[in-house]
Amino acid sequence: MSIKYKMIERGDYLNPEGKKKTGYYPQVVRSRTVNTEELALNVARGKRLNALDVKANIEMLLACVEDELLKGNSVCFDGFGTFALTAECREVSDPATIRAESISVKRVTFTPSKPLKNKLKLAKFVRA
Repeated sequence: MSIKYKMIERGDYLNPEGKKKTGYYPQVVRSRTVNTEELALNVARGKRLNALDVKANIEMLLACVEDELLKGNSVCFDGFGTFALTAECREVSDPATIRAESISVKRVTFTPSKPLKNKLKLAKFVRA
């Protein structure tokens, strides 16, 4: 099992205009997205589980993850990784001038666990 990649040219957005550099970086080529229904079928395959029951359980799990993130909690799946929110707002010079209404969710981050990182180190790549 190999992961496809392609090389893309990307600019440097951190340095001032005169010192910007460009370089080539690998980008993973995703051929498709696996949805909840397909995950449920994969979990149920070869087991004494019904795919519809598995799908319902996955959906309940995802709803619980959403609820916990909306409470400001991070969610850790032992041996897999942790999901957490990051926030953003406009740039300010005095933190006291920001109201809660001015803050929004920037993204959901995922930090893989050490066992998952170690497993992913074994990944094989092929050029797409």
